[in-house]
Amino acid sequence: MSERGKVIRKTLIVLILIGVIIGAYFQFFFYYKCEDNNCFRARQETCSKTKYISDTEDTTWLYQINGKTGEKCEIEVNVLQIKKGTLDKQILEGKSMTCLVNLGTLSSPESDITKCHGVLKEELQNLIIQRLHSYILENIGNIGEGLTQ
Repeated sequence: MSERGKVIRKTLIVLILIGVIIGAYFQFFFYYKCEDNNCFRARQETCSKTKYISDTEDTTWLYQINGKTGEKCEIEVNVLQIKKGTLDKQILEGKSMTCLVNLGTLSSPESDITKCHGVLKEELQNLIIQRLHSYILENIGNIGEGLTQ
């Protein structure tokens, strides 16, 4: 093989390697970033890899669409910051859960936590149980009267 042929071969190998690296980056590491809820919902509908920070009045959420898992769309939900609410809600900060929603769904992934798993789901359930327990204790007399009628 001539010297020129070797140079062309090495150049071709380097270009193919660069192409594979770029392809792997976009396949496994690149996430489109949305700036508003409409963008995120459109990307959720097609289950395209996306990151979106939703900054609501009381909580800052990070949503990350990881792609399709079978017939479901996998979305990771993270609580970045709790701004309002009781002190017991502060335990949710930094926690996450993974939700598997139906393809084409436009509702918030956390709206049905039965489709989710992770530490955030467990902590949300614990908060609900604690609040329900407190409500029952505070209203035990009224509940008893209601049952006797």
